[in-house]
Amino acid sequence: MDDKLLTQIQDSIKFLNARTKEYDEGHPTISDQEWDSKYFELVKLEKESGIVLDNSPTQSVVFEIVNALKKIEHNHKMLSLEKTKDIGEIATFIDSREYVAMAKMDGLTCSLRYSNGRLVAAETRGNGVVGEDILHNARVIPSIPKVIPYIQDLTVDGEIVCKLSDFINFSNEYKNPRNFASGSIRLLDSKECSKRNLTFIGWDIINDVNGYSLFTEKLNYLDELGFTVVPFTTGSFKKCIEELTGLAKLYGYPIDGLVFKFNDIKYGKSLGETSHHFKNAMAYKFY
Repeated sequence: MDDKLLTQIQDSIKFLNARTKEYDEGHPTISDQEWDSKYFELVKLEKESGIVLDNSPTQSVVFEIVNALKKIEHNHKMLSLEKTKDIGEIATFIDSREYVAMAKMDGLTCSLRYSNGRLVAAETRGNGVVGEDILHNARVIPSIPKVIPYIQDLTVDGEIVCKLSDFINFSNEYKNPRNFASGSIRLLDSKECSKRNLTFIGWDIINDVNGYSLFTEKLNYLDELGFTVVPFTTGSFKKCIEELTGLAKLYGYPIDGLVFKFNDIKYGKSLGETSHHFKNAMAYKFY
């Protein structure tokens, strides 16, 4: 262990925890921007050194118990996907345009909202217009960043899943990983939810960010922001199926198909939507 790095990390943790205490007591001595800057310096030190201490603000969790899940209105439509089991229909849909293939995660769709770089809302898809408030549980899922290096409002859609290896201990109580993830994220006690080893897989940024024109640029930016990103690829249908099913097996992700989406964001938006689904993507179901 590098003693110099360890000292830097300890000093950084001490500084951040002291400033957080001052903030909680109502007399902050630094701005949110200064705190965020120091926080990301610590994240970088921990990543470079592999040293993560228990009292680090990157690890600290506050557990909450809520009386009931409140209803929350989405800031965007969360529609479903048109589905098919015929790869020929996918070929007709795509025609000759550039597309991205993503693993279709078999879990519970949810949306995260960030403001000034901080997680401020998390909600299930519900009926596509109104979902359930699951912020108390989102805060205890390690793969959901609580702070991101983006100060404008940002909405990230993705899937709450349970990896197959984590589901083994609960397979006697739940029918499948999807039901397990769905039930676990709705628990009223976040301490209990934290024991379920859920994972958030991000697959879209709803906002127009950084002038991006390609969907792959958004996916790559999700990775830069610190999210676990859905496995995605391009190429022939055969290559996409083989590569993404292989990656899902490697990571232990429960999937039930692939999603094929036009890479040109502007073109995809021009296709519009139905009351059920957006027309810029189609799901190829395995079963």
